[in-house]
Amino acid sequence: MLELIKKGKKLQGDNKTLALNIFLAFVIKGGSLFIALFTLPAYMKYFDNKAVLGAWLTIVAVLTWILNFDLGIGNGLRNKLALPLIEKNNESIKRYISSAYIILTIVGFVVSIVGYFAVGFINWNKFFNLSTNYISSYILLKAVRIVLIGILIQFVLRIITSILYAMQKSFVPNLLQLCSTILLVAFIYGGLILGMGNASAEQNLIRLAYANILTVNLPLLITTIIVFKTGLKGCAPSISFFEKRLAKEVMNVGLAFLWLQIVSMVIYNTNEFLISWLVDADSVVEYQIFNKLFALSGTIIGLALTPVWSAVTKAKAEQNYKWIKKLNNILMVLGGIGFVSGFLLIPFLQPIVNFWLGKKAIEINYLYSVIFAVSGGVFIWNRVVSTMCNGFGELKIQMIFLTMGSILNFPLAYVFTLVSESYIAIVMANIISLLPYCIIQPIWMNKYLNAKCNETIKVEKDYEESIHA
Repeated sequence: MLELIKKGKKLQGDNKTLALNIFLAFVIKGGSLFIALFTLPAYMKYFDNKAVLGAWLTIVAVLTWILNFDLGIGNGLRNKLALPLIEKNNESIKRYISSAYIILTIVGFVVSIVGYFAVGFINWNKFFNLSTNYISSYILLKAVRIVLIGILIQFVLRIITSILYAMQKSFVPNLLQLCSTILLVAFIYGGLILGMGNASAEQNLIRLAYANILTVNLPLLITTIIVFKTGLKGCAPSISFFEKRLAKEVMNVGLAFLWLQIVSMVIYNTNEFLISWLVDADSVVEYQIFNKLFALSGTIIGLALTPVWSAVTKAKAEQNYKWIKKLNNILMVLGGIGFVSGFLLIPFLQPIVNFWLGKKAIEINYLYSVIFAVSGGVFIWNRVVSTMCNGFGELKIQMIFLTMGSILNFPLAYVFTLVSESYIAIVMANIISLLPYCIIQPIWMNKYLNAKCNETIKVEKDYEESIHA
């Protein structure tokens, strides 16, 4: 540990910032996992009816999807702010930030009005398969509307996380999530102490819906005020600094990221649906067991990659391609280690599952384990190369091959399932859908970085020769 601290002190510049963000990401994530141990027990004490708890969790999960459809403005702003931040051009920073905030505020306001009335046409009791004996239609609709408004407020306030990423403070968004979780758990346990547990399920549902608005948005609001009073003083959003041209620039970049997010979701976030549809619902449970185990290394590496995107964007703006190339080489090794780690897990799977699930443990199919290890490795590799290219802002190859993958995934899953009659067919479809991108993108990236490094060397050489002349 002392040796690591000594090495950390020797790091300088971009290396030091990146290392610090990665370290803090792991520390904060550890805190989040610890707090998460108390979240579900707190919910179960707060709601004595599992059906009502299930409805609440589903309301939040379904409506949170709205956050993914911010027109890509958050990611676009994250990339566009890199150069003005380096140049300390406060006017440009303020114009980009103002343009992003105003566009999202308009979108959020329109969606709020339309959504508020649109949700009234849905039978939410039927949607959640929840009897009116537990929660009346009126109360359930009210809860949905409260959560919807809270999420749409978050829709705008969450821009501060993109600004923090651009400022090389990627650990702060994770810290904000941790604060929100702590506040919500504190509200629930505080409510139980004050006797809310004795209130009706309807009263508790509405109280929690209102609490959700505060616990999610208060940390974002406070952070926004702090950032614009300190690090970005004088750069707070203003209507007079709105520029249609800059808003269009942010959206053009952002829409590309939004599309990539959608096609990636089609490949990875539809597996449970496809398994239920093409095989049976029971197989989803076994899939989840394998997936949680083999996705663990991907989650850990994902934490390390969180600050890389903005670090690469900053280095590109500074034309520091030598540093980017070194970082890319390190990440390739990290991706390779992540790929291999899944296979190292296979011999220990049965004891792990027996310990984890006890009497409900499944018998491990080792052929399936190998396929899941490959799938986990491909996901890690995809994450590594995508993070680098997102930082470059070079998205063409990603868009082409991930779009092709999303189109191929469904028919491949269908055909493979007919042949194998097993859910493992869907996992195999994921692998084949992503493989072309995972092969071609690194080849392009190496050529791109080599060319840029050679250009840099030539410029430096020409400069030295001009001085000596």
